[in-house]
Amino acid sequence: MKCPKCGKSINPTQHADLIFDGQVWCSDCSNYDPRLIEKRDFTDLWEWSRKICQAFNQAPVLLEHDRLYLPDPRKYWRDGIFLLAEADHQKRSIMLYPPGMRLTTLCHELAHIFTGQDHTAEWASINAKLTAWVKSLL
Repeated sequence: MKCPKCGKSINPTQHADLIFDGQVWCSDCSNYDPRLIEKRDFTDLWEWSRKICQAFNQAPVLLEHDRLYLPDPRKYWRDGIFLLAEADHQKRSIMLYPPGMRLTTLCHELAHIFTGQDHTAEWASINAKLTAWVKSLL
């Protein structure tokens, strides 16, 4: 994959350095609309999940959240990675953690569920489409 603006090679497994919005961009060439990355409450994200699934002809996805939020951010560190959410492809469920209560995280995890894939080119493309669709409704 290549950034559509600068042509730089991009790797979907390095998703923290990418912007998914219509296309997959390197973070040097694009930024997220601030409304996509602002923190949202669980009810709002649940409603967005329902709308996205319906719009993309997908069965509903079970959305859960960590109700036992502790102010210690170390709780969300695992193997050197800061967890925002986790998707379970087989159960079609997403666990959102407090740091990931954002529309970009929801689109990221729904793309995993919709494709049944980890960080692949197909996953990245769907993530970009979901994010652009959500942004168009904000």
